[in-house]
Formats: sequence, structure tokens, C-alpha cells
Amino acid sequence: MLGPVGHDIFIPSIPNIANGLNTTTNLVSVSISTIFLGNAIGTLFHGPLSDRFGRKPVILWILGIYAISATSAALSTNVETLIFFRFFQGVALSGGRVLSAAVARDLFDKERLGKVMSDIMFVASIAAVIVPIAGGFTAKYLPWQSSLVFMAIFGGLVFILFAFMFKEQNTTGQENTLRLTVLFKNIATITTNYTFQMYSLCGGFMLAGLILFLSISANIIIESYGVSAESYGFMFATVSLCYLIGTFIGSKLATRLSLNRIVAWGVILGLIGGTTMLAMALMAIRTPTAIIFPMGIFIFGLAFVNPNTIAGALQPFPGTAGTASSLTSFIRGIMGAAVSFSASFFRHDDAFAMATSIFILGCMAAIFYRFGIQNEFKRIE
Repeated sequence: MLGPVGHDIFIPSIPNIANGLNTTTNLVSVSISTIFLGNAIGTLFHGPLSDRFGRKPVILWILGIYAISATSAALSTNVETLIFFRFFQGVALSGGRVLSAAVARDLFDKERLGKVMSDIMFVASIAAVIVPIAGGFTAKYLPWQSSLVFMAIFGGLVFILFAFMFKEQNTTGQENTLRLTVLFKNIATITTNYTFQMYSLCGGFMLAGLILFLSISANIIIESYGVSAESYGFMFATVSLCYLIGTFIGSKLATRLSLNRIVAWGVILGLIGGTTMLAMALMAIRTPTAIIFPMGIFIFGLAFVNPNTIAGALQPFPGTAGTASSLTSFIRGIMGAAVSFSASFFRHDDAFAMATSIFILGCMAAIFYRFGIQNEFKRIE
């Protein structure tokens, strides 16, 4: 839940933050790029550290950084300081995804792991539905710092919860995982694994579509289309609701269909969503519905793809699940950060550039599924 709270409550406030810091929405959007960059870099450390020292100490460490960086960002007097502290918040934020996957891999494998990952994302997506609505009201009625203060409070409360209630699962810490020779050997083994590569890239392209939407949809819908921040919060929540429903259905399908079949359906839905958004943009339909409706379809597909491509990427590495989780998250994070940074140069007066990019990302995910994951699955059979 660190992710939804870390950026979903922030996004409706982007225009207000720009006014409060006397800057542009494009520059404030760069803080979203930096949080995903920090997210990607942080993933490289959390997994190996948790393999060595256990999950719980690392979880508490990242929660502390998360709360402190959010507080510092709220005290920013210029956009550069905001961007700086949001980077460190991203470093901490990445730990939630990496360590939840590692803890799940400690306990489960194969299709059961895919189901558990869907269950985890289902719980997180409940927050993704509620938080944007709260963000919309926050942007309308409270100072721009309020969303960051809320993040700090949330981080502090979760820290207390984990400190007293979480039971360590990785009780046999591997002492040699942080030795450079072992670490680089593990990294080389994981990153050269074809299955790992295909699952990571397929999931990364789909996830990049969501990150692109997070980066610039508020600028387009609020600034160019004249929608209030409060209304945008409800629209954002509608998209998040599609993800929530998708994770719930995906969790149920995990006991009936293979992991790869669920990924295939998710990629198809992503293509349909991206194609629909691009078609509406080409027809010059300048309404929020032309963005929100197709994005809902895309996100519904992402709910099938994301947990199952993570499970597929981790499956070959039961002994180094933390490191594998870090690396697949790093790949996805770097892809998302690159797309988010590129989006800061887009024109925000219509949705054409965003729609074209989401369409291309959906196509790339389909290519890596069809000629990567599916071909490897057939070869093994």
C-alpha cells in the first residue's frame, strides 16, 4: 500500500503544488519521474539485504525512510527540494513491492504464488481506489503540503504495526548474499535467465502504461479539460477500481488457469484499452471519458499481467527470491521512470501523445508475450 499512498494521493494536487511552489506542472511532474527512479534504484538493495538480514529489519528501515522523506518533502520551499526528497521516498517505496513478493515466495510457489501475489495486489488496490478520492478532496480544501503529511502519518502507523505484529519468515539469513562475488554471481544468473527476462519485460511495458497515466493525466484532465481536482480524484478512483476488480478476478482464475494464460488475457485487454484510447484521440474527442474509459480497460488487463509476471520471474529462484524480486522490480522501475520522464516533455493540451504511447507500450507487451513467454512455454512442453 506504500505505492498508492505514495503517489495516488499526490497526483490530484499537482496543479496546486505548482502554484504553491511558484513553478510549472511539468516540473512538479518530474517529481513523479524521480520517485519512480528512486523506486527502481531502491529495489536493487532491498532484496539482497532482506536475504541476508531477514525481511522484518529491512521493512522497518524502509518505513522509517518513507515517513521522514515525506515529512521533508512537505517542508519544501522550492520544486528542486521537493524532487530531491521524493527521490528518497521512491527508494523507500520500492521496498513494499519487493519485500511483499519476497515474503510470498518464502511461503508459496507456482500458481499458488501467482494467486497470493494477486491477493496482495487486491488489498493494495483497495487503497488505490480510496486514496485518489481523498487526494481530490485534499487538493480542493487543504494546503498543497497536506498530501505529503498524510503519507508521513501513514508511514509512521505502518511502522508501528510491523514492529509489533509481523513475524519474520526468512529466519535462515544467507550470510554470503552480500559478498560481492556471490552477489554479482546471483545477479548474473538471474538476469541472464530467459524466463526472467521475458516476464520482466512483458510486465514492465504494461506497468509503464500505468506510470505514464499517473505522470500526466492530471495535467491533461484538470488543466486542459477544466475538471476540478475533486472530480479528477473520483475519475482516478474509477480506474483504480478496475484494477481492484481485475486483481480479484485474477486471483480466482489463478486456481483454474495457468499463469501464462492469465498473462495472455491481460495483454489482450491492454491492447484493447490502448487501441481504444488512441482511436478516440485521433477522432479529437476531448473529454475525460475518452481517457478514463480506455484506461480502465488497460488497467484491468494490467491486474492480470502484473502479479503473474512477477510470479513467473521469481519462479526459477527459490533460494534468492529477494534478489530476483529486486531485479525484476528494478527493470520495471527503470522502464517506468524513463517513460515518466519522457512524458514531462509531452504537450498537455490533449491526450494524443499519451494515447499513442500507451498503445505502443501495449503492443510491446504483446510482442514479448507472444515471441518470448509463449515460445518458451511451448519449448518446455
